[in-house]
Amino acid sequence: MKECKKKIVTYFNKKREMADPFFEFGEKRVVWHELFRRAEKAGLEMYVSSGEDAYLGNYNFKNILKYQKETFIPQIGEIKADAIFDRSASDFFPEKEINNKVLNGREFKDLCWDKNLTYKLLRDFMPRSFKICNRQDLSVGLKQFDQNELVVLKPAKDLGGKGIHIDYPKSLANIELEREYILQEFVDTSAGIEGITHGRHDLRIAFVNGKIVWAHVRMPKKGSYLANVAQGGTIKEILLKDIPSYVLNTIASIQKKIDAKFDKPIYSIDLGVAGGKAYVFEINSHIGFPRVDMKNVGNFIDGIIEALIVRSRR
Repeated sequence: MKECKKKIVTYFNKKREMADPFFEFGEKRVVWHELFRRAEKAGLEMYVSSGEDAYLGNYNFKNILKYQKETFIPQIGEIKADAIFDRSASDFFPEKEINNKVLNGREFKDLCWDKNLTYKLLRDFMPRSFKICNRQDLSVGLKQFDQNELVVLKPAKDLGGKGIHIDYPKSLANIELEREYILQEFVDTSAGIEGITHGRHDLRIAFVNGKIVWAHVRMPKKGSYLANVAQGGTIKEILLKDIPSYVLNTIASIQKKIDAKFDKPIYSIDLGVAGGKAYVFEINSHIGFPRVDMKNVGNFIDGIIEALIVRSRR
């Protein structure tokens, strides 16, 4: 008896109104289409579901587009997914009960969303840090640092470099606290990474299904400490063979912790190098796709397909 094809649903909490659900992704639209083409060739049925009300529970979805021969065809009714590629930037999906079929599960999304939770797991690899919930926490935390050294105050649950303050303790003492923060020692990356970059940087290494699939370095604009693209930073892809051995040793230890605890998710680690040591700045579960012209785009796509096949067979 012929085995039914596994149904893979890519879920967005924002409703996709265009005939091509990836239209708004610009140049990365091509990479999304290549992912779906390769997955279809691998024998998977590929679907897109979108909207906050699209998930019906128990792996069932509505608001569905089926990918078939490079087109997206609207479907009537609902389907039951065999595996889910979660691309929702939401705090309501996925439910913990369906974690084993979702890339990524709820607990891992929560970990990445909260930098203080990340520090609890990875404190041996991160800059010295303190959880800041109120002004007393800030006052106590700032006293843990030399008054002549820079410190970093980041919102614990924000993305894109928003709301980050880098200054001396005295200047940060009266910052208005609007939410939960993390206070960290400043890692001076201005010496760069030999063979990769000469100045301040943020090294991002991406993993899927237990493998390194892509890496790039982000560099801040002149006069800035922040390498986020949203803050004016620029990106340069790095060949995986060029990643320094001491960085690989650090991330191997981190990867072992994450993959064992969170079922080999798709994620990236952002690091800074100083004094021959790699420091973790944050981990990301909702990572952007590489551009189509990047050398490791195929590794990235194939890793996602492999991870979804594993989940669909459970």
